[in-house]
Order: sequence, then structure tokens, then C-alpha cells
Amino acid sequence: MADLTVTIVTPEREVYAGQSTEILLPGWEGEFDILPGHDLFLSLLRGGVLDMTTPEGHQRYIVGRGFAEASAEQVTVLVDSCEPAEGIDTAAAKADLAAADNELLESASGTPEWEAAVEQRELAMARLKV
Repeated sequence: MADLTVTIVTPEREVYAGQSTEILLPGWEGEFDILPGHDLFLSLLRGGVLDMTTPEGHQRYIVGRGFAEASAEQVTVLVDSCEPAEGIDTAAAKADLAAADNELLESASGTPEWEAAVEQRELAMARLKV
């Protein structure tokens, strides 16, 4: 089976460009897996963990919200943030989670503050998951 060509891009930089045999992404309605030969697919991404099997080994990233486009041979991931999962500061992630939960309690649903807290909570949960 042929590999996928994967590109992960944030507004600041290209994070990864290379080959992968499998990529697991945090979709809006749950995680989904893409393998070579996948049908054409476009999905919204939620903040979470991106897992990927590459020739260099298993790689994990914490990604923010964005989009993923897949075809039989290529996956393009466009996200607002992306960081390697190794070296995550667990104490900082717990503090971020507590701050987000506090903001959710104090903010009205649907306000910009509430929406920002939801995103902050997604990333904190992803950091604690790895």
C-alpha cells in the first residue's frame, strides 16, 4: 500500500511535510482515521491530538481548530495551532483547564469569552490526554 503525503500547516509555518501510513485526527464529531486510498473528504477539526505513523516513527501533535482535506494519496491539515506532544507541561495544562472551566462558569454561552474558554479547554484536555 502506498503512503500518504501529509502536510500540517498553521498560520505561522509549515509544521510537517512528509509521508505517513496512517493519520488519526480530532474531528468535530469525534476522531477519524485516514489511510492510503481514502475517498475525497473534508472535515472540520476540533482541538485535540493528531496521531501519525511516519517512516521516522509514531508522531503526536496537539492541534487547534481547523480543517483537514484528504484524498487517496494526500492529507492537508490546516489548523490555528500545532505543537509536538512530547514535553507537555502537565501542571500548566491543568492550570489552563481550571482557568477555562472557571471562565465557562462566569461567561454567558455564545459570547466571545465563552467561545475562547471552550477552545482553551479543548487544548488543555488534549495536552492532558497525551
